[in-house]
Amino acid sequence: MKRQFLRVFLLPSLVLVSACATILNTTKQKVELTSNPSGAEVFINGKSTNKTTPCSVWIDRKVKKGPYNSRNQYIYEFRKEGFVPYTYTDKADVSSKIYLNLFLNVAAIPAFGIDFISGGAYYYDNEVLAQLQKETGGYVVIRDTVVKQVYVTAPEVKGYMFERLSDVDVEIPDNNLEHPYRFALIIGNEDYSSKQVDLNKEVNVDFARNDASAFKEYAIKVLGVPESNITFLLDATTGQMNQSISKMNLLIKNAKGKAEVIVYYAGHGLPDEVTREPYLIPVDISGQNARDGIKLNDLYARLTEYPAKRVVVFLDACFSGGARNKALIAARGVKVKPTEALLQGNIATLAAASGEQTALPFKDKHHGFFTYYLLKKLKETKGNITFKELSSYMDEIVPLQSVLLNNKEQTPTLRIGINPTEDLENWVLKESN
Repeated sequence: MKRQFLRVFLLPSLVLVSACATILNTTKQKVELTSNPSGAEVFINGKSTNKTTPCSVWIDRKVKKGPYNSRNQYIYEFRKEGFVPYTYTDKADVSSKIYLNLFLNVAAIPAFGIDFISGGAYYYDNEVLAQLQKETGGYVVIRDTVVKQVYVTAPEVKGYMFERLSDVDVEIPDNNLEHPYRFALIIGNEDYSSKQVDLNKEVNVDFARNDASAFKEYAIKVLGVPESNITFLLDATTGQMNQSISKMNLLIKNAKGKAEVIVYYAGHGLPDEVTREPYLIPVDISGQNARDGIKLNDLYARLTEYPAKRVVVFLDACFSGGARNKALIAARGVKVKPTEALLQGNIATLAAASGEQTALPFKDKHHGFFTYYLLKKLKETKGNITFKELSSYMDEIVPLQSVLLNNKEQTPTLRIGINPTEDLENWVLKESN
């Protein structure tokens, strides 16, 4: 009788006590949100809180993956008129209280995992401070829609200035063209170590900020992209990249089939080790969590969701697990060959490397190897070159020079969407026709 009593009453008590993180933490957490200056509207995972800073919010410790956030991740965005939106990404950590739970679970094995199921095992930053910077930018009219364009110039990144140390950085030809329906998203992700405390500087992508800064000038002067139509990001976080991609998607939608979109990315790329799908890696995402990055196929899907005249993507990144100087996951000994999905519609991509190759740096030129020769050809031709001619040039010169200078193979990869309505291969880059 006593044994049965213990089973009925004592075991449930142990199960309850074992979930101590859930009891002590509860399933919600209070977060204080402030900004400098104050008065910024706060968005969490893409949704407005209808609050302005300073304020506090209660968040669930367990959160599902959404269109803006990964599982158990919060993306805070602070918006204030006249300032560049500030984004902060907070990924859940495991509470130290869970270790007490693990100890007690020796006596109450059925309760193992309660804290994770309830969310009590997770915790987030208690305070988030947004340092807002004044924006520079302009406005562009797309038919009857006025779209505000915001871009951040290179000096806004602390400690970085585009110094023009290569021959492709100076005397850039100026075609004095502006194509009002031409838009560009330019990203240079170089500094990963400052955003992640467990990384050293060796994992940074040498010269990625130079690559993006130089490409921006070529986009304006050679390709005729109005400066107000450029979204320019250096050392971009997950939230910033997602927001910029969403903006490109809306621009394409509102241009009613007239948009010409150019996307340039220099930085880390990684494959998912299970699915082998390629991802672009923001500076706040570690190599161990590639799925929290920007899936390349999702980027292509957003860029082709609505009809566009043409979408061209340049990628100075590889997706094998290698990098310009050191892999984002140093322990990964075997490179992975990423999978490639079919592209649909008026889209073409030109990537720095193929298969299991690495996108290499050109140290003497202070650029990525791929980007240097891309800019060199644009400078020589002043953009009076077809996309097919450009890709053929890259396919010819980059592999040869890579072996000569780096003793490694690097072969650019061209992909073009099926069933296009525009002749992308014969498009002359400086022209809009």
